Amino acid sequence: MPLRRFKKRIINIYRQRSLQLATATLAIIFLSSSGVYYFEKTAPDSNILSLWDSVWWAVVTMGTVGYGDRYPVSSGGRIIALLLIISGVGLMSLFTATIASLFVEQRMKEGRGLETVKEKDHIIICGWNQYTENVLIGLTTYGSMGDTPIVLINELSVDEIDSFKLKYHKYNLKFLRGNYIHEDVLLRANVKKARFAIIMADLSGDHARERIDERTTLTALTIKSIAPQIKTIAELLDSENKPHLRRANVDEIIVRGEHVGSLLASAVNSPGLPRILSNILSLGDSNKFRRVDIPHDYAGRTFRELFLFYREKHHAILIGLLKDKKTMKLEDLLSDNTSIIDTFIREKIRESKKDFFYDREETRFLINPADDHIISGDDFAVVLSSAISI
Repeated sequence: MPLRRFKKRIINIYRQRSLQLATATLAIIFLSSSGVYYFEKTAPDSNILSLWDSVWWAVVTMGTVGYGDRYPVSSGGRIIALLLIISGVGLMSLFTATIASLFVEQRMKEGRGLETVKEKDHIIICGWNQYTENVLIGLTTYGSMGDTPIVLINELSVDEIDSFKLKYHKYNLKFLRGNYIHEDVLLRANVKKARFAIIMADLSGDHARERIDERTTLTALTIKSIAPQIKTIAELLDSENKPHLRRANVDEIIVRGEHVGSLLASAVNSPGLPRILSNILSLGDSNKFRRVDIPHDYAGRTFRELFLFYREKHHAILIGLLKDKKTMKLEDLLSDNTSIIDTFIREKIRESKKDFFYDREETRFLINPADDHIISGDDFAVVLSSAISI
C-alpha cells in the first residue's frame, strides 16, 4: 500500500473512534499515577519519588513493557497496580480490536464501492464498456497522469472490479458503485474537486441501449450543475444527440464510429493513409498528436518560425494551432423548442439555484496555416511528437 494512502487511513481511524479510547487511556493513567504517588510518597524504601515517576510507571505497566525500574511497595499502591494491569490489558485489547475492525470495515467498503472519495484534482470515469480499459491504459501506461487519482463509477460486479484492481494495482484507482446520474453518487466521488469527468456510453448496468445517450446527457447536466468548472468529455453512440450534449455544456464530444466513412473512403483515395492514422492513434505508438504550450517569445512571430523551432529543437512536426475562446453562454445554446430534453435542462437549472450560466470555452483550431500566419499569445501548438512533454 502506498505511504500516502496508509497515512490517510490512519488519519481516518483517529478521527472516528480512537478519541474515546485515548480519553479513557489518559484518564486511567492520570488516576492510577495520582493514586500510586499518594501512597508511595510516604512509603519507606519507595522508588516512586515524584509524580513523574508514577506517570512513567503507569505508562510502562499499561503498555505491558515491564521495565521494572519503578514499582509500588505499599499495599495501597499495589492494589492500584492490580487494577491498572487488569484495565490496561483490556484497554489495549480493545484498542487493537478497534484498529483491526476499522481496517476490515474500510476494506469492505472499498470492495463494495461504498466509500467516499476524498481526492482532489482527480479524474472521474462514469460508466463502462469495452473501450473503457483502453481509456484507462491511455491515461496511465501511455499517458502522463502519473499518480493522479482515477475514480471509476459503474455497476460492474465485485469480482470484476477486484480482478481489475489487481491488474492495475500500481495505479491510484478508486471504485464507486452506483448510478452516476444521481447527485449523491457524484458527490461521493467528490466531483466538486475533480479536474476531469469522462462519461462513457455505459453498458455495465441493466440499461436499454437506446437510452444510453440519454443517460450520458443527463449525467453531463448533473455534473455541470454540481461543478460548472470541471472539464467533461462524453462518448455518444448516435451523432444526432450531439446538440443535447452541447446544451449540457460538455467540453469534448466523441461519437463512436463517426469517422468510419471518411477512413474507408481515404483507403480508396489515398491507400495506406488509414493505417498511418491508426498507428498514430493507437496506444502503443510513441508518436502522438499533442497539444503543447507555445514559448512566449514566439508570440507575434510566423507559423514557419514556430514550425522550424519544434522540428529542430524537439524533432516534432507542427500540424496546426488551437485556441480556447469564450464564445457564448449556456443559455444561448438552449433552443426555443419544447423537447423533453430541453425542458428537463431548464427545470434542472432552475432547481439547482446555482450560477450555471457562465461563459463556455470553445476550442477553435487551424490546421496547416500559411507560413506567414502570425502566432497569437493565447494559441496552443498541435504537434506530432514522440516526446510526452515538450
